Amino acid sequence: CLLTDPVVGGIHWNENWAMGCDFHGNDLSNVQIRGEQCSQRCAETNGCTHFAWNNWNGGTCWMKHGSVSKNNAFESWDRNMVCGVLDKGANPKPRTSI
Repeated sequence: CLLTDPVVGGIHWNENWAMGCDFHGNDLSNVQIRGEQCSQRCAETNGCTHFAWNNWNGGTCWMKHGSVSKNNAFESWDRNMVCGVLDKGANPKPRTSI
């Protein structure tokens, strides 16, 4: 039995994130962080429902808002770009700053 990642619209998803994809518009905010941190930052940002990350400006996480699914993602020419959707059941701890 061969197991493969689910493919939606030509994008190979790893659970709730994928490489080489983006979402149109709906930018909420952005921050310069590493790609591995983008999903968590989105989860900690009020109103963020999905995200995209690219190498722009040393690595930028684009937090996005609105009703979206994996079907709304499109393939990016930048194969290093990452996109993802938040798990609706997730309830992350709020981020605090000192």
